[in-house]
Amino acid sequence: MDIDDIFKRPPLPKGATKRKFEMPTPEIETSVKSARLDATVASAPVKKGGPQITEDVDEEDDDGPDDSEFAPGGDADYFEEEDEDGRFFGGGLNSVQKQVLNIMETGNDAEPSDLSPQSIKKQLLALEKAINKNRDQRTRYSSDPEKFVDSEFALIEALHALLLLASKPALSFPILLELSTHNSLADLLSHENTDVVTAVIEVLEEWTDEEVLEVDEDEETDGDDSEIRREAMKGLVEGLVEAGVVELIVSGIERFNEEDESERGGLFHSLGVVENLISLLPSIATSLLRPSSGFFRYLLKRVGADKLPADRDQNRFYAGEILSILLGLSVDGIKEGRERLAKENAVDELLRILSAYRRRDPSSADETEFMENIFDSLCSALTEQKVKEAFLDCEGTELMCLMLKEKKMSRTRAIKTLDFAMQGKAGMPVCDKFVEMLGLKTLFSAFMGKGASKSKKSAGTTREDNEHILSIIASLFTSLESDTPPRLRLLAKFVENDYEKVDRLIELREEIEGRISAATMATDGEMDEDELYLEKLDYGLFSLQLLDYVIAWLCMEDDGIRDHIKMLLSRKDKSLDDVIRVLTEYRENIGDSSVEEEEGAEAPISESEEQRAILTALIDYLVGLDGPASNGSS
Repeated sequence: MDIDDIFKRPPLPKGATKRKFEMPTPEIETSVKSARLDATVASAPVKKGGPQITEDVDEEDDDGPDDSEFAPGGDADYFEEEDEDGRFFGGGLNSVQKQVLNIMETGNDAEPSDLSPQSIKKQLLALEKAINKNRDQRTRYSSDPEKFVDSEFALIEALHALLLLASKPALSFPILLELSTHNSLADLLSHENTDVVTAVIEVLEEWTDEEVLEVDEDEETDGDDSEIRREAMKGLVEGLVEAGVVELIVSGIERFNEEDESERGGLFHSLGVVENLISLLPSIATSLLRPSSGFFRYLLKRVGADKLPADRDQNRFYAGEILSILLGLSVDGIKEGRERLAKENAVDELLRILSAYRRRDPSSADETEFMENIFDSLCSALTEQKVKEAFLDCEGTELMCLMLKEKKMSRTRAIKTLDFAMQGKAGMPVCDKFVEMLGLKTLFSAFMGKGASKSKKSAGTTREDNEHILSIIASLFTSLESDTPPRLRLLAKFVENDYEKVDRLIELREEIEGRISAATMATDGEMDEDELYLEKLDYGLFSLQLLDYVIAWLCMEDDGIRDHIKMLLSRKDKSLDDVIRVLTEYRENIGDSSVEEEEGAEAPISESEEQRAILTALIDYLVGLDGPASNGSS
């Protein structure tokens, strides 16, 4: 079991619910659609010579002329007050605008219980009919949008009717795959009308939402219904990928104009589909991370667009979440994807975004999540050597040290980022730069719980913060060369103020050990060895291992500190034997790193092997001390 695999990567973003788009009011949406239609009509070419024909109604669609105008604009609802939802239906809405509102209000009238194989096939065939009719009318009247606009609305209505199929995935998904509906939807993603494209994307987002896999407690189902749903979802996702839906959505993202409210929503839902598909089939991310895919570059560009109006922040925040998810995955091509941050100067861009939070806190919960996603993206990428080098060159260490001093919400995230930047051999220059920038003072201030902001948002240090601080100290002891000024400054921190940092170490050790012991006793021996180890990790075992690693280094480096540690441990009926036991377990659970070996070359020592060697030397030193076991009784 490899400790590093569990703790050296930031977790994926966690949200209580899936991100939802804040819909505009119906009045705004209607006026937008009307304006776009009017603009389309106005731009259509006009035939010269002879009378101008403004409307050509097919016989099959003609319900009879309406020559009389009994109200302004022929509006039958002109004198109506308002509906129960508070919208004014009369006084200015034309027939096209009313049709949009009717689609919005009546598109989902069907009940999930009414779904049957026959009704599902009927809906899918109605969609195919609407597609064919719209294609035919667009071909026949390509220069006159008024003549095919009704078929466009009918197509959107047919698409919205498919949203209900998500309530019965086990029944509906195999049928739509059988009728090749997924291929038809893939074709519609290239439709000329972005309203149609948006409707398709909304349907795909609803179908691929993980909530579809959840079985309602009130619903009477067989015990294996959940597994049937998963199989149906798996088939749908594979069908969509085979149809090229991912590539079509990604390539069409920049087609949306965010100045338009409805198209802004289309972009948001596009990101939603990508998130859903990645969560269901993570291997999809491999193609998105390739240099040939513009999606990764688009995300970096979008998160950096901080000068746009505030109403477009939803898409910026969502792009930050998708970027964090992509860089946090463990899939083929992830190393190259992370290294693109260094190659494309994106590390500097991420640091620029984060610099805005040096002296101010985010203004909303969504902005707070966005800030955390950018920090997580940077932390994930910092597992690669090239990104660490770019982080150092772009003065990332300096920025993080400044954030530590400011004591804003970004302070704890800066500690986490420094932890990732300073790990391993590639982190050695970052360790040197950190000490050079006087980072030890602010780091140990946070370790001692001093100088925390009085703001509720950034009060104190948490268990996670303490773990990152201990990891930074452990990296400093591993990386700073012996008898150099930076290392001597580090040791001096533990000596100053009558060993107060050492006192804090032992105090924290007792707290963590007590928490682990309580969790172990609660298991009542019901877990095997591996399960018990994972349970202890949940309660802070890794923090204890890092802490004892630091204690071992302090004992080896300074006799005065060693004697003080032994005295404090003896007061709590502990000894260095307890430290040895923790470090031994730590060494035994460090996994093997995969190192690419060049042909004919001697295999380099992996970082895991080097870490085990250091632990072995520390354990041997502690064992070799005169009577370490006797320290528990004095």
